[in-house]
Amino acid sequence: MERNDSDSGRARTQGQDQGESMRSHENVSNGRSRRERERMRCSEEIIAAASRLFAQFGIDKTSMKQIAGEADMSVGKLYTYFRGKEEIVRQLLENAFKELERRGDEACRAGDAPLEQLRCRLNAAIAHFQEHIDFLMIYHNENPMSCEGMIREEIERNMETAARLLARAIEDGEIPPEDPRVLAAMIIGSVHELLHMYAEGGNKEAFEEVPAIIDRIIIQPLETRQARDSGMEGR
Repeated sequence: MERNDSDSGRARTQGQDQGESMRSHENVSNGRSRRERERMRCSEEIIAAASRLFAQFGIDKTSMKQIAGEADMSVGKLYTYFRGKEEIVRQLLENAFKELERRGDEACRAGDAPLEQLRCRLNAAIAHFQEHIDFLMIYHNENPMSCEGMIREEIERNMETAARLLARAIEDGEIPPEDPRVLAAMIIGSVHELLHMYAEGGNKEAFEEVPAIIDRIIIQPLETRQARDSGMEGR
């Protein structure tokens, strides 16, 4: 069946209208996506700027005006992203703690012995702190009970993870019976103090030596002869 010219014209017009409608919808969608990406980028820049200031001056002595200046934006614009300094601190810590947990989980393999899992988690945490010196200074210098107790909670979570792995190492005969919480406090506390000492001294490269130092001075002396021999065969 043949179509006359008017039918063809109407079909072309409808097709053009539909195409323009789809392009319009795509533009709106793309525009929204761009706005979301821009907002995320600005939020990340604000958090990075705040992190630098918090590490240098402390959270309490840093103002929203200083953060706005460091992020190269007006105070008014800053408040369109965060309602106050407490919200910036909370987001900064949440981001950092999630990343620490993710890297620790990814560093471990399902079949690893407890002590090897502890080593892997320590290595992952140290690498994270090496890449984020500002966060290390905040983590170490701020009162653990400030920031809504978030730092204290993270310290306790790390201690619990280390103590749990050490308890399993005792059960498996990797190390002799000791209080796993005491051992965890020795290991985690030593790591934090070493990292802080190197960071304050500007010796960022020395961070890479910390896992070996902790292993040589604390973990290896704890290992039973059988566990050491088994560990050497597995590495």
